[in-house]
Amino acid sequence: MAIVYDPMSPGFHADRLGVYRRMRDEAPVFFDPDGRFVALTRYDDVRAAGLDWQTFSSITAESAVLRPIISSMDPPLHTNRRGNLARAFTPRRVAELEPRLRARARSLVAAFAERGTCDLVADFAALFPSMVMAELLGLPDEVLAECRSITDDIMRIRTPEENRSPVQRADAVFLPLIEARRSEPQDDLISALLAVGEEGGEPLSEPELLGFCFLLLVGGNDTTVNLLGNGMDLLDLHPDQRALLVGDPSRMPAAVEEIMRFGAPTQNSWRQTTREVTLHGVTIPADRRVLLVWGAANLDERVFPDADRFAIARAPHPHLTLGHGPHFCMGAALARLEARVAFEELLAVMPEFAVTERGPRIPSSWAWGFESLHVEFPVR
Repeated sequence: MAIVYDPMSPGFHADRLGVYRRMRDEAPVFFDPDGRFVALTRYDDVRAAGLDWQTFSSITAESAVLRPIISSMDPPLHTNRRGNLARAFTPRRVAELEPRLRARARSLVAAFAERGTCDLVADFAALFPSMVMAELLGLPDEVLAECRSITDDIMRIRTPEENRSPVQRADAVFLPLIEARRSEPQDDLISALLAVGEEGGEPLSEPELLGFCFLLLVGGNDTTVNLLGNGMDLLDLHPDQRALLVGDPSRMPAAVEEIMRFGAPTQNSWRQTTREVTLHGVTIPADRRVLLVWGAANLDERVFPDADRFAIARAPHPHLTLGHGPHFCMGAALARLEARVAFEELLAVMPEFAVTERGPRIPSSWAWGFESLHVEFPVR
């Protein structure tokens, strides 16, 4: 039987591991039957392509629609802009967020703790990341619902052109904030980005400022929503692993890495070939859209022994969920912090939770997450 790879289909949702296994084993260079793309699924190939920006360019069809964002740039421009942004997006700024993040997480959990039931997506996972972005970027609470709506729409786009409306809506959120911070800086990331030029970096243009805000909004919201839902689902499906974690909370950092590997919220990313390249005896033409399937690479038994098993003590852990090469996620430390705080606060209240209803998977070409995830737990 021919391999059917359609990330938006219920069939793929029901047998993701099986589809990926067949692609890695039978068609590691997978040509879409309709000619839309080529997909790479083996760990070594995806990792190498992530490094080889000269061949697998990040300047894709999406680049023409999105604001200038570093995820759609190649070196040397990418290197320059990433260095400038790193001046504002510092480890210290991320680390200082933890007390406020934990307070936000606890307030969300407290809202349903006495009920003994909740929808983990609607009541927690969809709310917490937008609160984190509010703390980081200085967003007022009244725009958070619109921010969540924008990122939800991004997960469901089918063509590059469909990015246009979410980008315009994000501009409407961030432009007033940027103008306000120009005249009255605050202790937030937008103010820090505006100050990059004053601190020796190259000043960011308004489109670049808007692009970075958009990237943080989408990357910070969508990925974390789905990581949290996927993680709680995996802990429910593997009670032995949950018992290990609840019994020894010091395992949490390793558990987060395994959740990232097994339940990667971003399953793939686009690249564009700049030249003809041959892999496994198969030639990919120049100027072809290529999908780097991080989710399949993370399950490659050539790198991860017993790869289809969820094991929180797994080590070493070279998963590709946060990307690889020049585009390794700038927000990696923040993503790990958010996940650790969220899982710690959830499990403190519901160590014995049970998933009672799994909603459908989000119909997305790249995101892996639930529409809803209903749980019940003993009230303590």
